[in-house]
Amino acid sequence: MLLSAQERAVLERRTLRTASAQALRARIVLACAGPEVPPIVSVAASLQVAPDTVRKWRRRFIAARLDGLADTPLPSRPTALDVDQAEAAVVTAPDSTSSDLADLREARRRIARMQAELAIHRRAAELLGGAAFPADGPQSSG
Repeated sequence: MLLSAQERAVLERRTLRTASAQALRARIVLACAGPEVPPIVSVAASLQVAPDTVRKWRRRFIAARLDGLADTPLPSRPTALDVDQAEAAVVTAPDSTSSDLADLREARRRIARMQAELAIHRRAAELLGGAAFPADGPQSSG
């Protein structure tokens, strides 16, 4: 992985911040830079980090250069306004009435009856050799 002179200068400045995450990321990229890229495990051992850490920051640098080393924002907590809006939506949502539930139960009963009738017709067709009820359903004439 090759670095421009400007990138190298920025990374070297970042390494001066000894205890920061940005300094560690800069050290990782600098250790991986050059025409002959050292093995990730050796870079990890020399910097006393996990090989996955080296992989992550090397990959992010390759993908987005210096911008890839920035912290990604964490998902934010919902604000009080978001919570209030959600509560208001729940309070103003229409209640499901008992008639809706009764309609649903009736529809389920009708479907069950139709499925039972269909099973009877299919069984009759099997017994009659399929002449009375074709396998792909009744054909409409028209």
